[in-house]
Amino acid sequence: MKYSFRFIKITIIAITVGSISACSSIERIRSESLFEQYCHEEGRVGQFIYQRVGLGEEFFRPIPTDVRELDRIANSYYIDNKRLLIDKERFKQSYTRNYLKRKELSSIGPIYSVESTIVRKSDGKVLSKAVSLLNKRGKTSKIFPVQGVTCPTGRDNKGHPFYNKHHFNLIENTFFKQ
Repeated sequence: MKYSFRFIKITIIAITVGSISACSSIERIRSESLFEQYCHEEGRVGQFIYQRVGLGEEFFRPIPTDVRELDRIANSYYIDNKRLLIDKERFKQSYTRNYLKRKELSSIGPIYSVESTIVRKSDGKVLSKAVSLLNKRGKTSKIFPVQGVTCPTGRDNKGHPFYNKHHFNLIENTFFKQ
């Protein structure tokens, strides 16, 4: 009798684990297929520059030489291959940078569109945007967290992933010094 209860418990656990595993596999296959479809859809991912904008002298400040000051401005905006430093406070008066905003495209996965945009405040015009995709690869990611996969894939000549690069250099590719 003892053995039959233990056997029933083990059987129930095995069936439960097997079912979760099977559902997870099906979910993962569906999400990967949908993700590939999204990644290869024309105009879905990448960096899109709608208008390049020349900034006047008032938008720039000298690059500090003091190491402590450099640490303080670590998340500053640079253009021209890091030769010009944009005055962040002045920039924020005229432009809005929406950075890495997530929008769910599909609950299967789930799959997210990750967008960064630069908007001119005076007229609300979107000057540029960067779009990447993120697939969390199955609902079990809430129980067993996973990094997921991203699109676009690959790396630039410096080894930086394209997924991040489109977002990081959006300001540099949108603005130039007049």
